Amino acid sequence: MSYDLKRSHFSVILERKVSTGSVIVEEGVLLVAVLDPATGEETVELAAGGGSEVPAGFAIRDNADNATTSAVEDDTIPASGTLEVQLDNNNLVATTPGDGSTAQLRCVASTSGALTLVDGASPSAGEVGLEPVTGLMTFEATQAGEDIETTYRYNLTVAESRLKFFQRNINNESGALFGQTGVGHGHGEIFTDQFDATDNWGAAAAEVHSAAAGQLATTGGVRLDARIISVPNVNNPLLGVAFDMGGRGAV
Repeated sequence: MSYDLKRSHFSVILERKVSTGSVIVEEGVLLVAVLDPATGEETVELAAGGGSEVPAGFAIRDNADNATTSAVEDDTIPASGTLEVQLDNNNLVATTPGDGSTAQLRCVASTSGALTLVDGASPSAGEVGLEPVTGLMTFEATQAGEDIETTYRYNLTVAESRLKFFQRNINNESGALFGQTGVGHGHGEIFTDQFDATDNWGAAAAEVHSAAAGQLATTGGVRLDARIISVPNVNNPLLGVAFDMGGRGAV
């Protein structure tokens, strides 16, 4: 599951038709409400990060073929030699595939603070170079020996998805068959891996906004009536958010 069922709860869960042409693969993504022009009935689709969208709730699906997930790792940059750190996972989510500078990754060093993400293996001071396909990070000499915390999202293979999240065996395609999805809304809390990993979720007074592909972000899109209750960390790489949603759903 893309969200933690044991800790997430919703005061209202309803089935909604999925907008024509929209495909919802992940659970835990933010959905927005759209009126079908042919029927006048409310449907839902992935949030795109637009400023006039109406948040409807979070996707709850039977099919658990998750495509992405999040991770947080603590590492130490070598004090000498080749200043590289290999992430436990590869094939990172990137806006431009193969371009490390657009990957969903945030690296914070114990002394230098947040490092600027760049593509490849030739970073300058205050930067971290990334090969998103392999998950290899390269650092500049001034960061040698520092402890780092890295938050990132990566693409799952089908085998990884099944192994990590399992899959419901009975009626696991019912949502796709009927063209609908569950929508969790009202008052609740969700711990989800569907967030922008490049954002600083631990910043003072950080807000929760809608973003492209149903992700949550700290800026842009529509500001949700929500607050952060758990920042992704090594022990729990999910973002925890308490929310009120179901009317207009934004503030």
